[in-house]
Amino acid sequence: MNDILEKPRKIYVTRKIEFNAAHRLFNPELSDEENRQFYGKCSGEFGHGHNYLLEITLSGFIDRKTGYLFDLKALKQILEEEIVSRFDHRHLNHEVGELAGHVPTTEILAVIVWEILESRLQAITKQGVSLHEVTIHETGKNSVTYLGE
Repeated sequence: MNDILEKPRKIYVTRKIEFNAAHRLFNPELSDEENRQFYGKCSGEFGHGHNYLLEITLSGFIDRKTGYLFDLKALKQILEEEIVSRFDHRHLNHEVGELAGHVPTTEILAVIVWEILESRLQAITKQGVSLHEVTIHETGKNSVTYLGE
């Protein structure tokens, strides 16, 4: 039988986490009417909440010694420290510094999550493991995917 790791095998590993947060889609540079036109009921004065589902995908090559790309227990810990502690049960407009000055859309949130995780992962991962994709499901029907482009 051939050694399946005889040649490097590129692999993708995904971890999912959930967090709950509120936001208001409102651009202060626009009038109330313009905000209602762009964001509809999502521009309501007090905001609204979501049960977000976040998927983080890493890519790289299987480690011959461990058989892993990356230890998923370690990834879970990173996600709890960097994402859950920062966003869970927060109002994104008022309590998350990285979103200051931005309309906290799921698109903007995906880019912020990417930047947070890319920085943390670069500091600890071995060469050849990288952040591949961030997908945030705002609802069961709406999601945003960012590939770091």
